[in-house]
Amino acid sequence: MPDFDQRTEQRVREYFEGKPHSFEIFTVLRELIDQRGACEMSVGSQITFGVRRKFAWIWLYNVTKTHPEGTVQIMLAMAERLDGPPVYRVTQIGASRWNHLVVVHSLDEARDPALAELVAAAYRFGSV
Repeated sequence: MPDFDQRTEQRVREYFEGKPHSFEIFTVLRELIDQRGACEMSVGSQITFGVRRKFAWIWLYNVTKTHPEGTVQIMLAMAERLDGPPVYRVTQIGASRWNHLVVVHSLDEARDPALAELVAAAYRFGSV
């Protein structure tokens, strides 16, 4: 597992403060990414992962008073378009770059083997 600095780890905890379910989902997604190999993580309005280039972005969507956990979303960049579950939407943003949006509502969805395959493809894209 990559060893991120304490400041980055603290910023992750702050990002998910008061959102234990969303943090659990993030933890599973992060493990999927960490299993691929070394990468950099940064935290801002979203949490990004990259090797030679960024390949994954995780953020909370629709955080409101009535829905304080928000909904975890992960965008994965790849060199090809891959349709089908669990992909919610695919957008071509370059000649050989496709962004794949996956909405993750539960731990079961985060543990979906199809999502693990997408993360692996995105990691390969970020490593090139």
